[in-house]
Amino acid sequence: MRAANDNIPLRLLTKSQAAAYCGLSLPSFNSVCPVRAIALGVGVRMERYDIRDVDAWIDSLRPGEAPLRTADSLLDAL
Repeated sequence: MRAANDNIPLRLLTKSQAAAYCGLSLPSFNSVCPVRAIALGVGVRMERYDIRDVDAWIDSLRPGEAPLRTADSLLDAL
């Protein structure tokens, strides 16, 4: 993804941008993506998704690779 009117690629995406990047509708993204947003301030408007985390999640979906571990699965492992 690229910033509007710029050639600089975006690293932090809004939820809508992250869903579009994945080729998913917003409801589908909400239900399947375990990546958590980064809070840049107060409120949902200030939440962004790191494209590297989204890429890591997508890579984990490939057959034969371990899935991205969620915070819950990490706590269960303790």
